[in-house]
Amino acid sequence: MNFKKQVILFAFFLFSTVYIFAGAVITEFRADAGLNQVELKWVVSSESNLKGYNVYRSFDGVNFVKLNSNYIPVKAGSGEKTYKYIDRSVFKPDGRTFYYKIEFVNINDSKTEYEKVVETSPEISSARHTWGSIKAMFR
Repeated sequence: MNFKKQVILFAFFLFSTVYIFAGAVITEFRADAGLNQVELKWVVSSESNLKGYNVYRSFDGVNFVKLNSNYIPVKAGSGEKTYKYIDRSVFKPDGRTFYYKIEFVNINDSKTEYEKVVETSPEISSARHTWGSIKAMFR
Protein backbone atom coordinates (compact mmCIF):
# COMPACT_ATOMS: atom_id res chain seq x y z
CA MET A 1 0.00 0.00 0.00
CA ASN A 2 1.46 3.35 -0.93
CA PHE A 3 1.93 6.23 1.51
CA LYS A 4 -0.98 8.29 0.10
CA LYS A 5 -3.48 5.47 0.68
CA GLN A 6 -2.16 4.96 4.20
CA VAL A 7 -2.65 8.66 4.99
CA ILE A 8 -6.20 8.58 3.58
CA LEU A 9 -7.10 5.49 5.60
CA PHE A 10 -5.63 6.99 8.76
CA ALA A 11 -7.56 10.26 8.23
CA PHE A 12 -10.78 8.32 7.68
CA PHE A 13 -10.21 6.42 10.92
CA LEU A 14 -9.62 9.64 12.88
CA PHE A 15 -12.74 11.38 11.61
CA SER A 16 -15.09 8.41 11.76
CA THR A 17 -18.19 8.74 13.95
CA VAL A 18 -17.39 5.47 15.67
CA TYR A 19 -15.29 5.90 18.80
CA ILE A 20 -13.30 3.14 20.45
CA PHE A 21 -12.22 3.62 24.06
CA ALA A 22 -11.51 1.31 26.95
CA GLY A 23 -12.96 -1.73 25.22
CA ALA A 24 -16.17 -0.13 23.96
CA VAL A 25 -17.28 0.90 20.49
CA ILE A 26 -19.76 3.79 20.74
CA THR A 27 -21.74 4.35 17.56
CA GLU A 28 -24.11 7.03 18.88
CA PHE A 29 -24.17 9.43 21.83
CA ARG A 30 -26.83 12.12 22.12
CA ALA A 31 -28.80 14.28 24.55
CA ASP A 32 -32.50 14.90 23.94
CA ALA A 33 -34.01 17.86 25.80
CA GLY A 34 -37.47 17.54 27.25
CA LEU A 35 -39.57 19.44 29.75
CA ASN A 36 -37.63 19.54 33.03
CA GLN A 37 -35.30 16.73 31.96
CA VAL A 38 -32.63 15.56 29.54
CA GLU A 39 -32.49 12.02 28.19
CA LEU A 40 -29.02 10.76 27.34
CA LYS A 41 -28.72 7.84 24.96
CA TRP A 42 -25.65 5.98 23.79
CA VAL A 43 -25.45 2.96 21.54
CA VAL A 44 -22.60 0.48 21.93
CA SER A 45 -21.80 -2.07 19.24
CA SER A 46 -19.31 -4.02 21.37
CA GLU A 47 -17.88 -3.99 24.89
CA SER A 48 -15.01 -5.81 26.54
CA ASN A 49 -13.47 -5.54 30.01
CA LEU A 50 -16.10 -3.02 31.16
CA LYS A 51 -18.17 -2.96 34.35
CA GLY A 52 -20.22 0.08 33.47
CA TYR A 53 -20.59 3.78 32.73
CA ASN A 54 -20.72 7.04 34.68
CA VAL A 55 -22.56 10.14 33.48
CA TYR A 56 -21.22 13.68 33.95
CA ARG A 57 -22.82 17.12 33.47
CA SER A 58 -21.38 20.59 33.15
CA PHE A 59 -22.73 24.12 32.72
CA ASP A 60 -19.57 25.43 31.02
CA GLY A 61 -18.29 22.41 29.08
CA VAL A 62 -15.13 22.30 31.23
CA ASN A 63 -16.01 21.51 34.86
CA PHE A 64 -18.03 18.29 35.01
CA VAL A 65 -19.86 16.72 37.97
CA LYS A 66 -20.79 13.05 38.21
CA LEU A 67 -24.57 12.53 38.20
CA ASN A 68 -25.03 8.85 39.04
CA SER A 69 -24.00 7.53 42.46
CA ASN A 70 -23.19 4.01 41.21
CA TYR A 71 -22.00 3.16 37.74
CA ILE A 72 -24.58 2.07 35.16
CA PRO A 73 -23.79 -1.65 34.71
CA VAL A 74 -22.95 -3.21 31.36
CA LYS A 75 -25.82 -5.22 29.89
CA ALA A 76 -25.34 -8.95 29.41
CA GLY A 77 -25.02 -10.48 25.98
CA SER A 78 -23.37 -9.52 22.76
CA GLY A 79 -24.35 -7.30 19.86
CA GLU A 80 -25.60 -3.74 19.83
CA LYS A 81 -26.85 -2.35 23.16
CA THR A 82 -28.62 0.91 23.94
CA TYR A 83 -28.15 2.70 27.25
CA LYS A 84 -30.26 5.55 28.60
CA TYR A 85 -29.88 7.91 31.50
CA ILE A 86 -32.48 10.57 32.35
CA ASP A 87 -31.23 13.71 34.10
CA ARG A 88 -34.22 14.94 36.08
CA SER A 89 -32.17 17.41 38.13
CA VAL A 90 -32.33 20.31 35.67
CA PHE A 91 -33.42 23.41 37.62
CA LYS A 92 -31.56 26.16 35.83
CA PRO A 93 -33.27 28.84 33.70
CA ASP A 94 -34.42 28.24 30.13
CA GLY A 95 -31.82 28.83 27.49
CA ARG A 96 -28.96 27.48 29.59
CA THR A 97 -26.78 24.95 27.83
CA PHE A 98 -26.08 21.65 29.58
CA TYR A 99 -23.03 19.59 28.57
CA TYR A 100 -22.82 15.84 29.12
CA LYS A 101 -20.16 13.16 28.80
CA ILE A 102 -19.78 9.54 29.80
CA GLU A 103 -16.98 7.68 31.49
CA PHE A 104 -16.09 4.01 31.09
CA VAL A 105 -15.47 1.95 34.23
CA ASN A 106 -13.16 -0.98 33.44
CA ILE A 107 -13.25 -4.29 35.31
CA ASN A 108 -10.14 -3.24 37.25
CA ASP A 109 -11.92 0.01 38.34
CA SER A 110 -9.76 2.22 36.16
CA LYS A 111 -11.73 4.91 34.33
CA THR A 112 -11.49 6.42 30.90
CA GLU A 113 -13.46 9.44 29.71
CA TYR A 114 -15.26 9.33 26.41
CA GLU A 115 -14.00 12.28 24.38
CA LYS A 116 -17.28 13.32 22.79
CA VAL A 117 -19.32 15.88 24.75
CA VAL A 118 -22.96 16.47 23.83
CA GLU A 119 -24.93 19.59 24.64
CA THR A 120 -28.57 20.56 24.90
CA SER A 121 -30.87 23.26 26.32
CA PRO A 122 -33.89 21.77 28.10
CA GLU A 123 -37.12 23.65 28.72
CA ILE A 124 -37.70 24.34 32.41
CA SER A 125 -41.16 24.98 33.86
CA SER A 126 -41.57 28.15 35.93
CA ALA A 127 -42.43 26.15 39.07
CA ARG A 128 -39.27 24.07 38.72
CA HIS A 129 -37.22 27.20 37.98
CA THR A 130 -38.50 28.82 41.21
CA TRP A 131 -37.76 25.65 43.23
CA GLY A 132 -34.25 25.56 41.77
CA SER A 133 -33.67 29.15 42.89
CA ILE A 134 -34.88 28.36 46.41
CA LYS A 135 -32.58 25.32 46.64
CA ALA A 136 -29.63 27.40 45.42
CA MET A 137 -30.08 29.86 48.32
CA PHE A 138 -29.41 27.07 50.86
CA ARG A 139 -26.30 25.57 49.22
